[in-house]
Amino acid sequence: MYTFDGILNRLTLPLMLLLAVGLVSSCDDTPIVGGDLSPDDVEVFADSVIISNFSVASSPSFSGNLPFVTTGHIKDPTFGDVTATALLRPSITREAQGDTIGENAVARLSLNLSNRYGAEAARGDFEIVELRRPWRSSSWRYDSIPDLARNPDMTRKVVGQFSITDADSITVRMSDEWTRKYRDIYINPTSSERDSLYRADLPGLAIVPADGTEKMFSIQASRAKLLIQSGDGLRDLSKDISSWAVSLEKEGPADGVVGGSKPVFNTRGSMLKLEIDFSEEFLGTTNFSRVELVLYEDTLRMKSGIPANFVRPRSETMLVYFLEPDQVNFAIAADPRFQATRRSEDSSYRMNLTTLANDQIRTGGDNRALYAVIGGNDGRFLPVLLAGSDNEMRQPKLLITNISKRQ
Repeated sequence: MYTFDGILNRLTLPLMLLLAVGLVSSCDDTPIVGGDLSPDDVEVFADSVIISNFSVASSPSFSGNLPFVTTGHIKDPTFGDVTATALLRPSITREAQGDTIGENAVARLSLNLSNRYGAEAARGDFEIVELRRPWRSSSWRYDSIPDLARNPDMTRKVVGQFSITDADSITVRMSDEWTRKYRDIYINPTSSERDSLYRADLPGLAIVPADGTEKMFSIQASRAKLLIQSGDGLRDLSKDISSWAVSLEKEGPADGVVGGSKPVFNTRGSMLKLEIDFSEEFLGTTNFSRVELVLYEDTLRMKSGIPANFVRPRSETMLVYFLEPDQVNFAIAADPRFQATRRSEDSSYRMNLTTLANDQIRTGGDNRALYAVIGGNDGRFLPVLLAGSDNEMRQPKLLITNISKRQ
């Protein structure tokens, strides 16, 4: 039978080792040797290994039918010139044969606004433009270019206009011409003919920034509606959005502006690729108790040059994938291998790679690499700048903890 003193003595060493490891993993990056809390025959070593083999990679990821769509234009001194176009296609389905729309109907597009991007005083004017041809949200990518309908003078065929304010929602009246075309198709009694006419004559809408606009925002697709006030004593209708997608165009900034730091987005258009040599030669040991990847935000450059009251949407989460080079274009949709939450005290993201390092050492390694993105690919645009090799105290690194017997 164990006495209380016997149990205490048996627990002392494991508890002290756990406490020592906890202190090392939660402290600054400065290496620590030993420690007053370790037993006499145990030493705790901590070391940092700088990762220099990293670059920016991209994946042609899909943007259709994600939770959000984004529209607007931004000139961000850190992330460059970004233009987003939101594509929406309201449903044409009828709940019952008796559903109809009166001749004097008024159609309005109801939108909620979130994830604002830009300066408070900047211009925020937008146009709703008809699309010229059918498109598929299931195969739409961020780099796809929408085909906007044009008037005879080649100006965009605008069917609605609005300016964003501080309100979190907006309702935009659609043009009488567009409403009449929607009504004429909707009242067709044959569903197959109605769907065919709708695809050909009204393939959808694009929300685009007007010239001079310097704001961007996102719309939660499930909350967007086409509201139809039917008039003529008929029932008003509310139609969901049946298809949606996002197009992104991005230019710059020049490498000299960003320096050694790397821009990373949640859209997979810019991912941080880390090629780590999990060998004893690189790690300095194979007798480790913890290997932690640390990535830092370049907070100084992210704040440099932005105007007053400038808002930039962000995610507090980093996702990291471990992929073969030929897996990037399709496996990035899978679950991430690692996930980390931003530490506010030092603007860092930390991931425990201990199991991965052990596996790679045991198997001899392979040509897979780590790909880091900021937040989930959900139709929004969430940028972050990760510190690079020119930032002496905040380079990408591995923190390696080793607990061994004193010689």
